[in-house]
Amino acid sequence: MSKSQTTKMRDMLDIAQDEMVMSDRIADILKQGPKTIPEIAQTLGYSTREVTVWLFGMRRYGRVEEIGRVDVDGYFQYELAKQHSLDRA
Repeated sequence: MSKSQTTKMRDMLDIAQDEMVMSDRIADILKQGPKTIPEIAQTLGYSTREVTVWLFGMRRYGRVEEIGRVDVDGYFQYELAKQHSLDRA
């Protein structure tokens, strides 16, 4: 069972406190190629709700960008922002 299935729903403060650590883990996943929120959530073992918070934080700071069109479930794929990737190289 994934972590999201075995624990009760965490509040926003708890989720936000994990943002710095999780954004680095999400960046590592996106280095392998573009992914949707559910794909990232499955890889991390966290809920799509939590991943959405962390991913939108990364988007707000220019670390990721959505690409293409939404899929049939309504999700964009996300990739590391090109400028941010160049800055960290």
